[in-house]
Amino acid sequence: MTAAVRIALALAAAAALAAGLAGGLARLGLSPAPMSAVEQHGALMVGGFFGVLIALERAVAAGSAAALAVPALGAAGSAALLLGEAEAGAVLLFAAGLGLLALTLAAARRRPETFTAVMSLGAALWPFGTWRWLAGAPVAEVSHVWLAFLVVTVAAERIELSRLARPGPLAIAALWTILAALVGALVLGQPFTGTTLHAGALAALALWLAATDVARSTIRGRGFPRFSAACLFAGYGWLLVAAAVLAALPPALEPAGRDAAVHAIGLGFVLSMVFAHAPIVLPAVTGAPVRYAAPLWIPAALLQVAVAARVGGAVADLPDLVAAGAVSALAALALYAILVAGTALVRPAPRSGGARP
Repeated sequence: MTAAVRIALALAAAAALAAGLAGGLARLGLSPAPMSAVEQHGALMVGGFFGVLIALERAVAAGSAAALAVPALGAAGSAALLLGEAEAGAVLLFAAGLGLLALTLAAARRRPETFTAVMSLGAALWPFGTWRWLAGAPVAEVSHVWLAFLVVTVAAERIELSRLARPGPLAIAALWTILAALVGALVLGQPFTGTTLHAGALAALALWLAATDVARSTIRGRGFPRFSAACLFAGYGWLLVAAAVLAALPPALEPAGRDAAVHAIGLGFVLSMVFAHAPIVLPAVTGAPVRYAAPLWIPAALLQVAVAARVGGAVADLPDLVAAGAVSALAALALYAILVAGTALVRPAPRSGGARP
């Protein structure tokens, strides 16, 4: 499995991200973009970017060249979407989702632990959501299933990285109860039924993660462990905000509720997790020697301000604030990417801070 292939697939994911972001800005009237990028904004962001990167990470972990077919299917799917072949793109993304599930189940058989079981559940949500999309469900509804794929996947990653905290049997039982409620709500079509099971499950999961994460200890450290922990807790906070918005403004009754909640999760929770984990994940996936650098605090702080504007503007129906939040979030992401890429070109400084977060 050559580094060149891994980098090519990572670049394909980055291209899907760029197209998805352009489509999102075009929806707000802030920039031109192909109509396909506007229409497929959510699918490109979740499947074309995150799905491909997660599949690439699992393929690298599997150590099999054949496993690279999974992220390649996802990359082909996002290319088809951008070419206006929506059905073909959806089929390819569905196949990539099934491939990711197969890779994850294989990993769970090798390591039958809580985090691999949770990871398998998360992986199943991607093809489930895409299957519903193929069956005619509106993207507005399917997007919550796709976001749950990311939320549960992140939860699994945090359980793995927090194994030293060793949650007890009661905590694990509580986790599975929460996940059962979340999946049950999604299967029933929530949050569009106007009830609060989905919101309650998201809130409970955010609190569970915050209570059990090893970041409770690393936040008191220095360097990357502290930075990562701060991003993690910010993300958990945005998951709570999303839950509160869904409960107060059910999407079936208040369209602003869906917009605010989706971006509280997609921008606030997910991107905070990306910022927290990129210096760990990118070297493993691409082979690039990226590292933590203190200036990363700048885009991390800007992201939190941007999400507050984006979500607050949606709730308050303030289009200018929504636009400012969207542009600021893009600036935060671009600055973070530039700084992380720059660390690969700079000779590493002496390590500080301590253990992996």
